[in-house]
Amino acid sequence: MKLLLLLAAALPAFAQCSYTFTPAAGQSIVIAADATTVNTITVAVAAGCAWQYGTDAAWITFPGATALYGSGNGAIGWAAALNIGPGPRAGHIIVTTVNGGSTVFTVVQATPNCSLTLNPTSANAPVAGGNGSFQVQTNCVWASAAENGFLSLTSATGGSLNGTLSYAVTANLCVASRSGVIAVQAGSTTGPVQTFQVNQPGSPSGLTITPSALTAPAGATTGTLAIATDSSCSWSAYSDVSWLSITGNTTGNGSYNLPFSILANTSAVRTGSIHVGALLFTVTQQAVAGPSVVLSAVVNGADYAQGAVSPGGIVAVFGSNIGPVQGVAYAVTGGFLPKTLGGVQVLFDNVPAPLLYVSASQVNAVAPFAVSGSTKAQVVYQSTPSNILTLPVQPATPGILTLDRSGFGGGAILNQDLSVNTPANPAAAGSIVVIYCVGGGATNPATADGAIIGNPAPVSVLPATVTIGGSNAQVLYTGAVSYSIAGLTQINAIVPPGLTAHGQLPVTVSIGGVQSQSGVTVAIE
Repeated sequence: MKLLLLLAAALPAFAQCSYTFTPAAGQSIVIAADATTVNTITVAVAAGCAWQYGTDAAWITFPGATALYGSGNGAIGWAAALNIGPGPRAGHIIVTTVNGGSTVFTVVQATPNCSLTLNPTSANAPVAGGNGSFQVQTNCVWASAAENGFLSLTSATGGSLNGTLSYAVTANLCVASRSGVIAVQAGSTTGPVQTFQVNQPGSPSGLTITPSALTAPAGATTGTLAIATDSSCSWSAYSDVSWLSITGNTTGNGSYNLPFSILANTSAVRTGSIHVGALLFTVTQQAVAGPSVVLSAVVNGADYAQGAVSPGGIVAVFGSNIGPVQGVAYAVTGGFLPKTLGGVQVLFDNVPAPLLYVSASQVNAVAPFAVSGSTKAQVVYQSTPSNILTLPVQPATPGILTLDRSGFGGGAILNQDLSVNTPANPAAAGSIVVIYCVGGGATNPATADGAIIGNPAPVSVLPATVTIGGSNAQVLYTGAVSYSIAGLTQINAIVPPGLTAHGQLPVTVSIGGVQSQSGVTVAIE
């Protein structure tokens, strides 16, 4: 300033300095945010007229200038730094003349057109948590914020131009996975926004329930299920059956004692579950107590005689509450009789027997071929066992089947033409009759329990004899019945040719030395 005053004092009074500027004095100069090239303000004035210049903005510089003053005609070269935001800005270039006046040039730099890229844009964090970082690539200033509580920023949350943003992830104590984002915005509040996503799996041990299962009585009852999880973790629960209900909250956060109620069971055993997330609390409720299952007798299936049983012997089982009130007959499945029918099992030494018919008071079954010595018989109905009867076992227990199923009178016998033997359809002396009986014992080859017999049928191991009207009949075949159930025995015999008696004559069979019941007849003409 002293230099300018001296210069002004040295000029003659008539030689006043007149300054002209380009661009015109007082004019605003508008430039783009990235306009960083050198611009010029020209000064036109008489020789010897001095001037000096400067700026009030740090972002305006005078490249190449060794001194910020001049005299006479000259030029002021200036440049603006890159505007990285967040908005437009203004600065001033001030030229002071020898006359002591000041000319101000206003430089207005526009808001930058910000770009923003994050690299990478996502990351997977371990269950235990940890640290990470990503790159912010932009031509502007930027700011960031974590939008989820388990994410926190561990570096500066903003910057200028490219930078690195670091973050930390807390351990996930919940069973559910979770995701969070860090938002980055470039420039002003209207600048572009990008998000960086962090994915974190859940912890399988983050949710437990106690107990996981319960066996409940048939009557109505209540209970509590303990849910354990961190206070930051949410859960939800529901029941998959109507008789098991939740009587407290069905959703919540943190540990909770979940109350539940079980309705009384009036039928069979039932099972239902309360679901807590992916965990199951399974309740098995016992059936209502029914009447006792009582086994009274195991008898021969032909004549209902009590005593021993034999391998493969067809038996009738009597008792109370040993089966359903409405009787159920067998159906063959896969070539075998069922061993469970209508909720009933008959056990010989804990081995299930093939079943023919079940009801509340009578069950017809086939003793397993493996019985020997003595055997313990028991009925199980709807999972309720009966008392046990111990029975002797002998190789054969022959009983001739009768047409009226009473065990007496006309036998279940076919004539030689395979017609049913009756008083109206008698067999001739010397012809063949086919006698059906039970309790024939083991066969060769051995027969599987409950099998449907093929053809040819296996033969009996034990020898058989037949008497008709007190005379011995020649036995042609003793063995199983083709296409019928294992345990049924067929005996083919010739009516004695010299037999003179006729009418309803007594018939007996003996297998292995054991004779069938008396009182069974065959019609002879």
